[in-house]
Amino acid sequence: MKILICSDSHGDYFSLNDIVLKNYDCDYFFHLGDSGLPSYLLNNFCGVKGNCDFNDLPKARDIEIDRLKFHLEHGDSIKFMYNPTKYVESLDCDIFVFGHTHKKLFDKLESGKYLINPGSLTRPRDGDKGSYLIINIENKKIVSYKFIEVTL
Repeated sequence: MKILICSDSHGDYFSLNDIVLKNYDCDYFFHLGDSGLPSYLLNNFCGVKGNCDFNDLPKARDIEIDRLKFHLEHGDSIKFMYNPTKYVESLDCDIFVFGHTHKKLFDKLESGKYLINPGSLTRPRDGDKGSYLIINIENKKIVSYKFIEVTL
């Protein structure tokens, strides 16, 4: 199972379309908010609403894929920002994916839960290139992950 995860594209529909076309073999596409686009332009993505969005997407979403529970949200909730580890541990999920910070993160907590941020597709705060993430899952485990950098 191959999943593409992106966030914080801030209105750049062309970059979103480009990464979908380049990664057509992905089984799922997640967008973690601040797309800056109406929801109908995100029809390739399972998405959530960010703090800069005015679309009709939900603020959070839970999805089960290959017996792994994903929790998607933008990452701007005060409960998360105040104590990320405690917040993630309080959720019934295996993998917590979020955006908002514009910084890449792939971390496995002591509990075995993952905390993942793909960075920002168009406005990175951890370098001069945008990014998204591809993870591969087999037998209820993340077997590989790769941050893909994009030239802005």
